[in-house]
Amino acid sequence: MLKEGRGTRAQRFVLLSLPNDLGYPRLALVVSKRLVARAVSRNRIRRLAREAFRLRQHELGGRDLVIRLTRPATPDPVTFREIDAIIESHCNG
Repeated sequence: MLKEGRGTRAQRFVLLSLPNDLGYPRLALVVSKRLVARAVSRNRIRRLAREAFRLRQHELGGRDLVIRLTRPATPDPVTFREIDAIIESHCNG
């Protein structure tokens, strides 16, 4: 099903998107323990992604988004701007 979606890549993230019939966007997050060992760090990444999504959801329309971390979040921590940029590029692209 996700193979039919549109993908956007960033340095450490992949965003996959599919249209839905609901008229509002939904978000799914994949932050693997293999890439980020500490639960505190995984939860921080999820909080940042949810906030970036919340601030841009009016631009997304009826879409299902999957944001997946693809590279370790070390040594530099993931930033809000990094996550927001991938969502923003998806909105405008």
